[in-house]
Amino acid sequence: MDLLIDIGNTRIKWATLTPRGLGPQSAAAHADWSPQQLSDDVLRSDIAPARVLVSNVGGARMADLLQEALQARWRLSPVFIATAPQACGVRNGYADHRKLGVDRWMGVIAAHAMEARAACVVSVGTATTIDGVTADGTHLGGVIAPGPDLMVSSLMRHTSDIMRHARQGEVANELFADNTLGAVSQGTRCATAALIERAIESMRLKLHVAPALFLTGGAAAGLEQLIGTPCMVVPDLVLRGLAVIASADPPA
Repeated sequence: MDLLIDIGNTRIKWATLTPRGLGPQSAAAHADWSPQQLSDDVLRSDIAPARVLVSNVGGARMADLLQEALQARWRLSPVFIATAPQACGVRNGYADHRKLGVDRWMGVIAAHAMEARAACVVSVGTATTIDGVTADGTHLGGVIAPGPDLMVSSLMRHTSDIMRHARQGEVANELFADNTLGAVSQGTRCATAALIERAIESMRLKLHVAPALFLTGGAAAGLEQLIGTPCMVVPDLVLRGLAVIASADPPA
């Protein structure tokens, strides 16, 4: 059994990988976590895993926290997966492969393993990231924008009237809202959906084929209703990428 861990900017997700496949994903916000809390939540199994494979974009503090907790719990060291020039049939499209976030790399690898065709891989969390990959595994590069929640918080911090008027109101599915809170919510979500549609169209024009759309991330809920393209919502996409990596020996 392997333990797979995805450490994001605000949340940590984990699942076990056995010969029968990837187990269900668990998730929690990790702000102000201690090694003991990490151990209690993530490392609670009585059976030590053979390996702990990690995708970490949560920074050095979370890396140190995990190392400390793993040493105390099982005397294990985590394997922090790094972005590579190529792995598992995918060729990195960045000029400097090290500059591509490992979570994006895992998402592209997972999507390529799941669908034998071009794919647009979208993660909506603190940031929205969009990556393209061709059917033959060529990573096209990507797009980064603020996630919907970050757009909202930016509006609230840097305006006075919007913050004052958005303290109450209802959020509906109509584009045009009749209150400020709804207008902000719909504006940020529709802006994200429009960017996704623009990326899909760009890939279609470049590749002369419509890509499969993968949607993941903690802020992705409900976005599929705003996008005019069928999509696959895969909450554990990064963990699926780690599972593909784990099948290589040693991990890619």
